[in-house]
Amino acid sequence: MHKRDTFQLPRKTSDVYPIHSTLPLFKIIRTHVLQTFSFCKNYQKGIIKDDDPEFLHQYRVTIRRIRAILSLHQSLFIPDQLKEINFAIKNLMQPTNLQRDLDVYLMQMEHYFNLVEHQHHQGLARFFDDLQHQRQKAYKKNKHWLKSEEYKAQYKLICIQLKQLSPLMEDLSSPPQEMINTLLMNLNNHIITSMKAIDSQTSDAQLHRLRIKCKKLRYGLEYYQPLTEQLSLSLQLKTVKFLQTKLGDFNDSSVQIDFLNHYLEQYIKTGRRAKAIGLLLQKTQQRHLENKQQLINEVILCSQNTAH
Repeated sequence: MHKRDTFQLPRKTSDVYPIHSTLPLFKIIRTHVLQTFSFCKNYQKGIIKDDDPEFLHQYRVTIRRIRAILSLHQSLFIPDQLKEINFAIKNLMQPTNLQRDLDVYLMQMEHYFNLVEHQHHQGLARFFDDLQHQRQKAYKKNKHWLKSEEYKAQYKLICIQLKQLSPLMEDLSSPPQEMINTLLMNLNNHIITSMKAIDSQTSDAQLHRLRIKCKKLRYGLEYYQPLTEQLSLSLQLKTVKFLQTKLGDFNDSSVQIDFLNHYLEQYIKTGRRAKAIGLLLQKTQQRHLENKQQLINEVILCSQNTAH
């Protein structure tokens, strides 16, 4: 019996700012996001074959990176065009949301079983059997979407929109390095201001907004890595990565709590499965609150160690 062939994850060359380029910054960014978006199609065969959930994960990460980079540079481009592109990209990725969420739950199955007592494992097993069934349905729908003419047309349209992305005229004359420093410095300062506003009463929504800002700055710092030593930023890439990871883990647990609540409301309210999910929800909420306090302390400490 021969082992079934499997696809290898496509390897992408590191994308960094072409420091010796003489092109205006808007053209460099436009080319970068177009190349990055065009690379997304390299994940599609792996998503359709469904050997490894990492194909879908990297597809989504790549698209989120594009949206973050466009958001970071929104002052360079015509707002209406950016709004249309962002809407189109969001709609292209949206059908994959459920499959990815279910992949995450199924990959954490062992962790969830460890959270509740053995007597509730039978009910939890039924819950995960249901998730696996839902995941297969989501995968088939996603597979059909990626193969559809509608998807291909939307993908092609976004490529055209990115090629036609136009600058605001007042930005054409500014030196690229000066513009880059301004863009990153403004976001750097917004993040520090947000961090200094964090306290024990901070809402989950505030932490979520801080996560989005950190992600945007991280992608910007990674892209402009050749210039980082010349930029006067107080937040370094290592710190931003740390914050984004911690904030991302906290946001994931928020999503998990919402999912479990929705499952109980929509699918099942009684029986062993409901009891097991209720206990899992209780444990997850408890850990979420504990992690929130720890996260808040880490953000406060980081803000104290970072000069504005």
